Amino acid sequence: MTDLTPTGASGSDGVTDDRLLEMLGDALAAADPVPASAIDGARAAFTWRTIDTELAELVFDSAHDLAGARGADENRQITFQAPGVEIEVMVIDDGSRRLVGQLIPPAGMTVELVAGDTVRSEATDRLGRFTFDDVVPGPVRLVVLDTDGERVVQTEWVLF
Repeated sequence: MTDLTPTGASGSDGVTDDRLLEMLGDALAAADPVPASAIDGARAAFTWRTIDTELAELVFDSAHDLAGARGADENRQITFQAPGVEIEVMVIDDGSRRLVGQLIPPAGMTVELVAGDTVRSEATDRLGRFTFDDVVPGPVRLVVLDTDGERVVQTEWVLF
């Protein structure tokens, strides 16, 4: 540890580098704390990659593509694509945030909604449709599992 007491200063009120960094960290945390959702998203993003799972790329998001467009629907529409599958999602915010989606081509699969450490599962119907009610705001991703529970595809993280 390096003592930051100026040369020639007397007394025992010198501050070490480690203590200075600790004080600076405390001041920054108090002035501008990192949102819990950002920490959750960072932790989840670190563990999401697997070699065997195809990543579905975000190809359309009405929150960005239609921003400011006249008559734009209040519901958010999002589309992800991966080889052989498309995931279309609508976020409906009518007091209780709901996510309604469909796999194209339709398939009997399980869709997981991952938000931080929370994972919710829904089976698709015969048309590949699925719904999640009471979706909390924050970073989420969808994971599509086949009938054996193996990951087929997962989406990028999206902030809902």
